[in-house]
Amino acid sequence: MLGVRMPVLIACLGSGGASLEPALANDACRDCHPQEVTSYLTTGMGNSISRPVHQLSGSFDHEFSQSSFAVASSGSGLVQSVERGGLSAEHPIEYVVGSGNAAFGFLVRVDDYVYQSPISFYAKRRLWDMAPGFERHPAPDFDRPVLHECLWCHAGRPRPVPFTQNRYADPVLDLEAISCDRCHGPSEAHLEAPSSGTIVNPAKLPPARRDSVCEQCHLGGEERVLNPGKTFGDFEPGMQLEQVFSVYVEDFGAAEAGRFKVVSHAEQLALSDCYRASGERMWCGTCHNPHQTPGNSQAYYRARCLGCHGEDLVSRHSEPVGECVSCHMIRRPSFDSGHSAFTDHLIARNPDSSSEPGSNARRIRAWRDPADPELAHRNLGLAYVRLGERRKREDYLDEGAALLAQLVQTDALDSEGLEALGSVLLSKKAPPEAGLKELAVELLQRALREAPGIPGRYRTVAAAEWQAGNDGRAIELLTRAIEIDPQNRAAYQVLSRIHEESGRRREAIETWRRYLELVPQSLAARTALRELDQAGQGSEP
Repeated sequence: MLGVRMPVLIACLGSGGASLEPALANDACRDCHPQEVTSYLTTGMGNSISRPVHQLSGSFDHEFSQSSFAVASSGSGLVQSVERGGLSAEHPIEYVVGSGNAAFGFLVRVDDYVYQSPISFYAKRRLWDMAPGFERHPAPDFDRPVLHECLWCHAGRPRPVPFTQNRYADPVLDLEAISCDRCHGPSEAHLEAPSSGTIVNPAKLPPARRDSVCEQCHLGGEERVLNPGKTFGDFEPGMQLEQVFSVYVEDFGAAEAGRFKVVSHAEQLALSDCYRASGERMWCGTCHNPHQTPGNSQAYYRARCLGCHGEDLVSRHSEPVGECVSCHMIRRPSFDSGHSAFTDHLIARNPDSSSEPGSNARRIRAWRDPADPELAHRNLGLAYVRLGERRKREDYLDEGAALLAQLVQTDALDSEGLEALGSVLLSKKAPPEAGLKELAVELLQRALREAPGIPGRYRTVAAAEWQAGNDGRAIELLTRAIEIDPQNRAAYQVLSRIHEESGRRREAIETWRRYLELVPQSLAARTALRELDQAGQGSEP
């Protein structure tokens, strides 16, 4: 168990960090819509990211990894540190993520790269603990890449470097907290000719396009797959989500949701009796006003319920009460939330907080399919492969590979699909005469030729070449990956291992030293160097 040892209050964290007001976008709107803008800046979305001021100092131990964490706040900022196995590191915090309604997460920056801190502050419980996904991490460090997709949901306008995982321009964010344009679209035409026809009003859109405005961030699914050549920042209100990316959810059947997740609001709502009886009229905006936080939430949401069900529901209710949500939309922990509870949008007639479906559905399905059948085929195949790799499910890998292989036969598969198919074939155990390894290498090399600017792809092809016994070629490819993406730690790790297993311990050590020149606080790299030194004691390098 984690225990807070010294909760020294520097300031009240419950009030959050200093809001990074998205002034550039919202000030243009404020002139005509002062009330909406002012109240919006008090909401969770209006405070989606902040600077690390007025935070809480403290320390705690993570027994699972035998790591100790400390947090120090001062007038100059917030610093978090970790100590494990005689090594320590500290990182100044660049951004605080979240409004604090549930928790605050933290981001660090190393040159042009952004990483997630392994610890979070849980506002309702007022304590530090491990961030979601780090609870049973054997060696937590400040090295989880903050993907471009993550910042698109938590910030206004991130500036990602294309084809990298977590590299950004300087400054990282053109616009910081989420602003009006995230839901209403670009404002230039509206500012030139203000009218309802020059700005997006989500409530006036057809159902799929209306819902897409909220789903861009509030529908995580099990996997999200970008269309070829698209980025998450390409979505604009007024589009249907599938014009940019597809979302895939577990297919448990028509009336059952998958595991309760933090970002499953749309998925849960769509399964509710309320939504299904509405004929697509019900949507997030039926109950939520994104421009304000209700002062009396119980009365506010009760009025939303009675707006559809009528006042006579109160007299017919078995036990008339003053509010609805605490019984019919209970708060419960999600499997991916760390240590917080969230509102279940299933709107159950007789909710049972203990009920939870299995976490391994036999299949997945698209939330909505793209209009192009080949694109739908490709995206589903990629979703199966990615989820299969993450969950180590051979059936998903096989399903995804079969879908992608069909597109290869018609020469309709892009480089990302070729890479995914090649990676699955490479992982298969088959006799040499089957030729799977050779086919995998051919597909991966083709993927690299078609899109040579993606550093992760060099690493994938290098792994294939290494398995095929082509160490020299693998080293060339990894060196190129590092040139394109200098903090790509996985490339250094594979390169060092190739040298080590080939008896070149000096080169293996030098590989990690090069990485440490860029990321000197990395515990993983320093631990790897220490192990190489220990292994080489008493023997020739």
